[in-house]
Amino acid sequence: MNLLVSSLLHSSVLIVPLNDAESILISQIAQKIGLQTILSKQTHGASLDKGRDYFPIIKKGKFKKVIAVEMPGPKTETKLKKLGIYFVIIDHHHYTGLDRAHDASQKMLPSSLEQFLKLFKLTDTKLKTLGFDPRLVRGIGIYDRGFIWALQEEGYGKSEIKSVLAFHDALISQIHNPKTEARKQSIAKRAWQSRKKWREFFIVETKADIQLRPRLSRIVAEEFEKPTPLIVIEHKRGLIYIQESDKAIDLFQKFGGFTFGQDRNWGYRNEKRKRRVTVRDVKKVLLNQ
Repeated sequence: MNLLVSSLLHSSVLIVPLNDAESILISQIAQKIGLQTILSKQTHGASLDKGRDYFPIIKKGKFKKVIAVEMPGPKTETKLKKLGIYFVIIDHHHYTGLDRAHDASQKMLPSSLEQFLKLFKLTDTKLKTLGFDPRLVRGIGIYDRGFIWALQEEGYGKSEIKSVLAFHDALISQIHNPKTEARKQSIAKRAWQSRKKWREFFIVETKADIQLRPRLSRIVAEEFEKPTPLIVIEHKRGLIYIQESDKAIDLFQKFGGFTFGQDRNWGYRNEKRKRRVTVRDVKKVLLNQ
């Protein structure tokens, strides 16, 4: 094993929230290479500054290096560094007041999975040795950073994309309750059937307490087979999203929130003590008003 990788594995711990296919796969690979792992139950929007206190377990394990996957927490990060702990950030998203989508030269970062593979020098040969299909593994990372369209750009054919999506669904099934998933898919389909059109955007909304956006994205991709601008509102969860728009950064700069999908997608969670953002507000930015 490469000495640098061996050094990184020694006295290191990975903190990763199991909230999507990419994070689940990262945790599986981490365990295969012998990297000690702390699994977080936080959903999307996970943060080291919220919920669980990781300091006791870090101290007990005498970890000298902490690697956090998509869990921004500036206060916790600062505290860890003050304790002399080497802290590694794996992320590729924009958050309010925190740019983790670009490197120091402002180049857009690849997906967290791709960063993880590079950090531990996990080649295709190594992945095969660990029992993984390299093409599928890398496909999950590509899918996470740019959806189906990124897979197409990276040379994945229709049959390969189908295999990546099947692998993605198998991974995500580990955190989805099969008894309720069919109901959620049905809700997403009904929401799509009730869509409204505004300029180039489809407006889709639900009052159900589900993650509409990822389920909807697949439905729309299967129907149109090309990037399709969407305004998605999850009323119960307080979330509003814009997908496939070159105005995503404008919305982020105006309201904060977060970006994803190579800065072509934006999201915002309406919470107490925060500015409330409505569809009307969003439309004004999209119209350059």
